Amino acid sequence: MPLKHTLLRFLEEEPMHGYKLRQHARECAWMYPMANASIYPALHSLEAEGFIGHRSEIHEGRARKVYRITNAGRQELLNWLSDSQPANSSHRDQALLKIAMQSNETISGARGWLQKAITQLESDLSELLRGGTTAAASSSEYSELAIAYGTDLINLRKQFLEKVLEASETAHRNSSGLGIARVRNSESLTA
Repeated sequence: MPLKHTLLRFLEEEPMHGYKLRQHARECAWMYPMANASIYPALHSLEAEGFIGHRSEIHEGRARKVYRITNAGRQELLNWLSDSQPANSSHRDQALLKIAMQSNETISGARGWLQKAITQLESDLSELLRGGTTAAASSSEYSELAIAYGTDLINLRKQFLEKVLEASETAHRNSSGLGIARVRNSESLTA
């Protein structure tokens, strides 16, 4: 499971408390979505499996758990990093399918979610470029390559959605013009 292994990778760098792990996971969410609500159950599962341990410490008057990776956790992480990518990996994309199924008659209904998707990509890109991935599994050559690839993917998807939105606006203008022409033609027929 990518979330568990991502947490193991963060803990390989240094022992961390749950809040810091959540921050790191959020910074990597552009690569693979990791819900905050899933982090603590994943930590409990990792601990039950013997891949991590914890110690309690008092911080600003509150007790918190500081998690650390175990040797078994290091081995599990190494196995996962060395294993081939799952066979069911694909480039399927529901949004792409929805766009491909549009027509000039239906595209106007999609313009709202297209604009929201572009806005979200702009936000993701801004966060990524602002350095939101500083925690991403150390700053290695490989994390830098992944960040560059991710940036390219986000930019490419944004450009694609902008072209679709532009085409939908053109279709909308053309259909509006046709509607006016149809009204004029029908008026000339009744006159």
